[in-house]
Amino acid sequence: MSEIICRQIQDDDERSACFKIRKQVFVDEQKLFVNTDIDQHDETAVHLAAFRNDKIIGTVRIYKEEADIWVGGRLAVKKGYRGRAGKLLVLKAVDIVKESNAKIFKATIQAENVKFFTNLKWGKSGKLFLHYGKKHQLMEAQL
Repeated sequence: MSEIICRQIQDDDERSACFKIRKQVFVDEQKLFVNTDIDQHDETAVHLAAFRNDKIIGTVRIYKEEADIWVGGRLAVKKGYRGRAGKLLVLKAVDIVKESNAKIFKATIQAENVKFFTNLKWGKSGKLFLHYGKKHQLMEAQL
């Protein structure tokens, strides 16, 4: 199996490929959004992509909410690559946030993915709540 590489996107073509994967996952598959999941945070976010054989197979975005608080979100990976690529994307995002000397890195996680993040040493914050009509959990990375 070829190696999966995660890095920040470098151009509009890579950005479009990431948005296409997000649409497949959040609009078409999960039906969390009607037409698009793109929002105001995408303009300033750092977009990361997972590459296998030079093709983007997954993405996540991170953005600064306040001076030392970062937020992660929109983790989307093509079917067949979800476990490994998802883990590598989350680890890369944590590394970038650590390098910025952030004190907090948080994300709103779908309930069925809480165990995945717990295994990556993320902790729960508060109780489950409805977000876009689906149960979610606020979680924080250990920095």
